[in-house]
Amino acid sequence: MNAAAYARYSTDRQQKNSIEYQLDEIRRYCAENSINITATFTDEGKSGTNTDRSDFQAMLEAAKRKEFDAVVIYDITRGSRDVGDWFAFRKQMMRLGVTVISATQQLGDLTKSSDFLVELLNVGMGQYEVLETRQKSIAGVAVKAKEGVFLGGTPPLGYDIVKGRYVINEGEARLVRKIFESYGSGGSYDEILASLGGALGKMGRPIGKNSLHSILTNERYIGVYTWNKRQVKLFRQWAGGGPNPNCVRIEGAIPVIIDDLTWERVQKRLNDNRRNATNKAKRTYLLSGLIECEECGATYVGHTSTNKKGVETRYYVCGNKYRTKTCSAKNINASEIEGFVLDGLKRYFLELDFEAEAQRIADMVNGSSVDLRAERSELASIEAKLANGLRAILNGMDNFPELQDEMDRLRVRKRELEEIIARRTASKKAVNPADIIKVFNYALDHWDDDLPTIVREHITKIYAHTDGSYSVNVGVHISGCGGPRHFVCTTAFQRSA
Repeated sequence: MNAAAYARYSTDRQQKNSIEYQLDEIRRYCAENSINITATFTDEGKSGTNTDRSDFQAMLEAAKRKEFDAVVIYDITRGSRDVGDWFAFRKQMMRLGVTVISATQQLGDLTKSSDFLVELLNVGMGQYEVLETRQKSIAGVAVKAKEGVFLGGTPPLGYDIVKGRYVINEGEARLVRKIFESYGSGGSYDEILASLGGALGKMGRPIGKNSLHSILTNERYIGVYTWNKRQVKLFRQWAGGGPNPNCVRIEGAIPVIIDDLTWERVQKRLNDNRRNATNKAKRTYLLSGLIECEECGATYVGHTSTNKKGVETRYYVCGNKYRTKTCSAKNINASEIEGFVLDGLKRYFLELDFEAEAQRIADMVNGSSVDLRAERSELASIEAKLANGLRAILNGMDNFPELQDEMDRLRVRKRELEEIIARRTASKKAVNPADIIKVFNYALDHWDDDLPTIVREHITKIYAHTDGSYSVNVGVHISGCGGPRHFVCTTAFQRSA
């Protein structure tokens, strides 16, 4: 029997059940039972309360490819400490014909009631221990929170932490007061940023528009201490970020930087602006997310300006230029670039020999090998960033919308990468030229009623150059043609400055 060895531990404090100890026991068991270990998967510092672990997922993919007959673990808790996840894993392996073996426990036949009950009790005890530990940990932190103690992370601009308590940093506090006074008096975000002269925030980066919003809505500046304000995680899974019923909120626990009158004036204006924004008709930006700034690498965002006569003009603006004023790239008139891109794309379809191009693309894709090094590297980087972001939130940085936005974006990208890796590591499905022809025909048939879809299917990137010119990459998403999910660029066209 060929088998994969799997080992996991949660923290550096574990000794007996460390990776090497588990693998030694697994090897001993396999040697005694004539089992040949052909693959080893290990997850270090990963919780057993969910299956979102890189090597665990890699093991599942290898099982789907029939690379081994069994999976050998030290005990049930190394596989999972969640009852639902464990039995989902067991059922998946049963469907694949892969036996799950424990080096220290007897795992029976799940179709037999007595075996199922014993296994349920074992995995249930593992989850019970997790819940007990979690409850004690939260209770201990909550006691400190109710004393107004700083619980980690980065303090807001205007404060330092001395012996676990908030103290005012006068140099930073002057910036905070200036921001509140300017906004309360009717100043725009652009005017406030200009008056700050490129001042840096707590993280060492220039204060931008997202930072301004976080500052203007932070109750700490009026002395209110909060902990666990939002429900961001439940058993290490995203819990929606809604209000937490166990939130600790203490008024007067932090030195005050902003007086109540200024605070109320600012909150009223923020609420008024929020209502006005909601009531405005949404403007569409056909190329949103597709334009990349050559100068700084940021993605362009849509923006509309209104002159004194009330005439609106749509632009695409470099994201760094819009948010932090750290890029000098030229704005691009939205109507001009959209017209140019659509004209070029329509001409591409009208001049294209669909059959010849579809066959060429299919031959190229079907003859290529799967290279996932870039995707795996990016996935590892995103997982590290998400872990750091969650640590920051749990340590008190729960009032920074830009942090939440960035984590949401990372979660979306993480799911995309996992889907890409899963699909492309599975048995490769040949691309049919007929499917590519259907995608091309859809573009011409639905040009007048589904431009957003057509653009996303056939434009992969638009590069905005420093001289004001821009180039457009055109091709087709193979995911819509029955093949692996990626974009094949077949041509490009450029507009000069």
